[in-house]
Amino acid sequence: MLELIDNLPGDTVGVSAHGELTAEDYRKVLVPAIEGALSQHERINVLYEIGPTFDAFSAGAMLQDTLVGLRHPLSWKRIAVVTSHDWISNTVQQASALIPGEVKVFEWAEQKDALSWLAS
Repeated sequence: MLELIDNLPGDTVGVSAHGELTAEDYRKVLVPAIEGALSQHERINVLYEIGPTFDAFSAGAMLQDTLVGLRHPLSWKRIAVVTSHDWISNTVQQASALIPGEVKVFEWAEQKDALSWLAS
C-alpha cells in the first residue's frame, strides 16, 4: 500500500510504502498525486519512503513505476528514495543513470536529510 505524505511543498510529492505494493496503489495514489502536482508545476520532486513495513512490489507495481517515469520524462527535478532495504538502495543506485532528474538514496534514519536535499 502507498500512503501520501502530507505537509510537503507543492512541488513535492511524497509517498510511503507499506506491505506489498500493487499496480492499483500506483493508479489510485501516486499517479493522481503526480498529475496534480504537475498541473501546478512544470517540474516536481518526489520523496519515496520504503521502510521496514514494506514487503514487496508486485509485477504490476514494477511496471507502473516504470510507466510513471516514462509518462513525464522531463518533469522530475529530484527524487529522494529513503529506505531501510539494501536491495532497494542498490537497485536505485544502479538504475539512477536511467532515471530522469537527480536521484539520491538515503538511509531510513536520514529522512530529514532527504527533505532538506529536495528543498535545496
